[in-house]
Amino acid sequence: MSDAKVIQCPCGYTLYGAGDTEVVRAAQEHARTIHDQELSSEQALSMARPA
Repeated sequence: MSDAKVIQCPCGYTLYGAGDTEVVRAAQEHARTIHDQELSSEQALSMARPA
């Protein structure tokens, strides 16, 4: 069974990670570099779905 996660950003970009840690890191980096926003781990995980 895979722990892979996916987050669909409201901007249309899709983020993938092998697990919670990776997808949170990807989402935080995307939010910071593309949207100039800070995203908490809790916010990112609330958007994460199984891949």
